[in-house]
Amino acid sequence: MSQSSFESLQELPVYARRDDILFSVDNNQVTIITAETGAGKSTQVPQYLAEHGYSKIIVTQPRILAARNLSDRVRQEFSWRQGKDCTALVGYRTAHERDDAPENVILYCTDGLQLVRELTGSGTSVKQILVLDEVHEWNENMEVLVAWAKKRCSEDPLFKVVLMSATIDASSLAAYYNAPPPISVAGRSFPVIKRYSEDLLQEITTLLETKTSNMLVFLPGKAEIEGLQEILQTISGSVPIIPLHSQLEPADQQLAFGSYPNGKIILSTNIAQTSITIDDIDVVIDSGLERRAEVRSGVEGLFIEEVSQADCLQRAGRAGRTKEGLYVLAKLGTLPCSPLEDRPEYGIPEIMRKHIDRLVLRLANIGIDIEDLDFYHAPSRKTIKYAKQTLISLGALTPRQEVTNIGRAMERFPVESSYARMLVATKDYAPETQAKMAAIIAIQEVNGIVKGGPRFSGWRRYTHQSQSDLVAQYEVFLEIDAIDPAAFDELGIIAKNIDKAQEIIDRLLHDLGLSGTELTRVQTEEMPLLLKSVIAGQLHQLWATNGDGQAVHLGTNKQREISSSSVVKQASLLAGTPFDLQVPTGGGLETLHLVNQLTAVDPNWLHELAPDTYKVRQGKLYFDPKYGTLAARTQLQHGNTSYETASSPRLEHTPENQRQFVAQYGVWLHEQLEKERLSLQSVNFRKIPAVPLKQVQQQVRHVAEGAVSLLELSKAQRIELSKLAKLETHLGSRYMSGLTHSDEGKHKKKHGQRRKWQFNPKKHFQRRRDGPQD
Repeated sequence: MSQSSFESLQELPVYARRDDILFSVDNNQVTIITAETGAGKSTQVPQYLAEHGYSKIIVTQPRILAARNLSDRVRQEFSWRQGKDCTALVGYRTAHERDDAPENVILYCTDGLQLVRELTGSGTSVKQILVLDEVHEWNENMEVLVAWAKKRCSEDPLFKVVLMSATIDASSLAAYYNAPPPISVAGRSFPVIKRYSEDLLQEITTLLETKTSNMLVFLPGKAEIEGLQEILQTISGSVPIIPLHSQLEPADQQLAFGSYPNGKIILSTNIAQTSITIDDIDVVIDSGLERRAEVRSGVEGLFIEEVSQADCLQRAGRAGRTKEGLYVLAKLGTLPCSPLEDRPEYGIPEIMRKHIDRLVLRLANIGIDIEDLDFYHAPSRKTIKYAKQTLISLGALTPRQEVTNIGRAMERFPVESSYARMLVATKDYAPETQAKMAAIIAIQEVNGIVKGGPRFSGWRRYTHQSQSDLVAQYEVFLEIDAIDPAAFDELGIIAKNIDKAQEIIDRLLHDLGLSGTELTRVQTEEMPLLLKSVIAGQLHQLWATNGDGQAVHLGTNKQREISSSSVVKQASLLAGTPFDLQVPTGGGLETLHLVNQLTAVDPNWLHELAPDTYKVRQGKLYFDPKYGTLAARTQLQHGNTSYETASSPRLEHTPENQRQFVAQYGVWLHEQLEKERLSLQSVNFRKIPAVPLKQVQQQVRHVAEGAVSLLELSKAQRIELSKLAKLETHLGSRYMSGLTHSDEGKHKKKHGQRRKWQFNPKKHFQRRRDGPQD
């Protein structure tokens, strides 16, 4: 850094409040700082505290990218301030990345990691400061850290916390802590002009034509980014179009920070709203939208929602950091876009719109009932009740809300409670099987490694799985090294999630004491073990199918659409996750009510896993032509409701099964004969002789005695048996030739009939691209 760079640090707005901040921290347990975007709070305040003599400053960030970038920046600045290399004094750490050292004085870390450290007793100590940055984001980790900090303040008079935020109701937060008035820091002095527009694309196009700009465009999600990028690349000329979202590799994310001679257009999700700062932005065009995870009626979904006034103002603050800026709140297609003044002042905190069962269990394991913790934003009683019911159904809590051995074991694993339950269910399995389950869970914890929908189906060629979507993704994961990374996107494989999944696999294997265990293909004998473990984590999400792509929940009787991306097609009883997905349509927004990540369920597992909830009764044996085996339907009793599930093959070579195979296969053959006989009677207007059932069964016994499946028989034997389903075999060809058959004349084409020509637009446009065809 140059001398001018150092002087510019003193010009940051936060520098004017340096002494006030240090005085407040020295004399109070709680210091609240509000600072507009660009004030320098995230980089400067930790350095002020370190220079003032505090031995360690732990700064939380909501995102990995922010923790990484801030530590890099502060390393440079702190080395300049001290006049020596201070690289070892500044570090960062996340659950999956780390670049830290014991001698770190300033440590940036994700709020999730710091929460774990606090709850396990590894938080800050004397002469150390906990700095909670970007408090206004109010994710679940931040909510608990804020509440936990209040608890620590009451228990430890030497504990100190600094809360920093951009847009927040700071006075209310100060009252919550009984803290001194907040310290307010002004932002940069460059004005930002704000206006509204009816057409986001037109705004970008006009700016491209009239001036060189560094534009930051806020869009709700990756799909909208890719769609707009495709359009802009045809008109942007030499101006680079740079996507910025969480699924990109770090190197690709860093492109947004580069300088380009003709300007740049960054298409970003809300990842660029907070935490990261791109200094040279002079224009922000905001759709005013975000894709938000939210629980509605007990079901988590992904919805496109308008952001609050506070969010819009924070996005506007990304412009005007180095010169005058422009902010345009602009309508994206047919999606809603309310004017700034018509939006709510603040957004809905995450803890009030997401499932909290994992949080409830985490607190219960350290002896705290979530209802006893004083949250700044308290989750509703309904949300808490649902979370506790989920944990009871998983066996993690007793009906009296005491933590069970299963619940204590689940807390060892840093994954969602349902996934933790799956892993606990494998405790008595072989290490290799446990390792496979850990990998299956890790893949789901990162929201999968493949994309859904008909457009992205290439990944299916790497799995032959038909019983579980979770196992199918594991099979794809095993093939990753054999797939060209350049083909990932076309195949529907999410590259960044592969690396994330591997990191979680490594961590879970470490927690299981299985580090270094090789992941291999699922063996036949392992499959039921893995499936049963999956079901153990989804006992509260079981569905009966009705044959037309719909599934009915066993507990609520609510109906949902089975995801078309599932590899599970034939099961009548499923475990799966309900999910609502809001998608843009020509007329606005439509919500799809789906159930995905499906696994076929053997009803007998339910009685084994939850005998007090599910009762199972075997139905009568019959021959199932789909499997070519003896089978039985199962009656499943759940509460006052009974369900009949699909057949399950009976392949055990017992004398009874062998006898029943002959008898029931004979019954099935006899049914085919009766169908043919009755059909012939209806067109011949005379009685056709019936073939006695016992005669058919004797013929089956002659050919297949001792078998329980057609697959055991030779091809010649199967052909001989198939002939028994035809009346001609029993009544003779001479008799049958004298009858009129019901299908005669059906397949004769009328004279001159031709297949109607149909326009194929795909071929048409391919022909136009490739030129004239010979």
